[in-house]
Amino acid sequence: MDGTERFFEGLRRALVPVDAVGTAPEGGLRPAGVLVPLRMVDGEIRVVLARRTERVPHHKGQVCFPGGSRDPGDRDLLATALRESEEELGIRPGDVELLGAMEPVPTVTGFFIQPFIGRIPADSRFRLDAFEIAESFDVPLSAFTDLSRYRAAETTYLGKPYRVYFLDYGRHAIWGATARILRDLAGIATRLLQFPPCSSNLL
Repeated sequence: MDGTERFFEGLRRALVPVDAVGTAPEGGLRPAGVLVPLRMVDGEIRVVLARRTERVPHHKGQVCFPGGSRDPGDRDLLATALRESEEELGIRPGDVELLGAMEPVPTVTGFFIQPFIGRIPADSRFRLDAFEIAESFDVPLSAFTDLSRYRAAETTYLGKPYRVYFLDYGRHAIWGATARILRDLAGIATRLLQFPPCSSNLL
């Protein structure tokens, strides 16, 4: 088993098993599922991200993972994440190797976001939904592992302290739930691979 496969196997062990994920958020939050697609490109682990259009009802223009609110017909939040990923980016569920789930992220906009981590083929080509997605791009996972690059703002949400993260990647500002998920994933990846901080010439 090479280093890449060891990483993905270690990631699978570090994540929450998909069948252990609940579906009932507390506090009246709106349940949502997102897919965090990872793929190997030229020997490098990369994270697929998207940017929403200005026409969508929520999170206009924000960098995001493919996903959305749970529909009544969705069996669970994994079904939501896979359905939305196909609708938004054309990622077919059969092309996703599910590795596990991360801790859910409540948002100040009233959503309960459940992230699922999946590996997709290196040669995946994306078909964007023109109404929802303005662009897609992928970023080396190592770009997110220097935790000093994240800025944070403190607020209160549901009566508890809440920290909102921000970071920049090139011309993209990444913040909110997406930044929090990336930061959490970077923490796991750092333990598995001992990434050095990303050099500035990659940005």
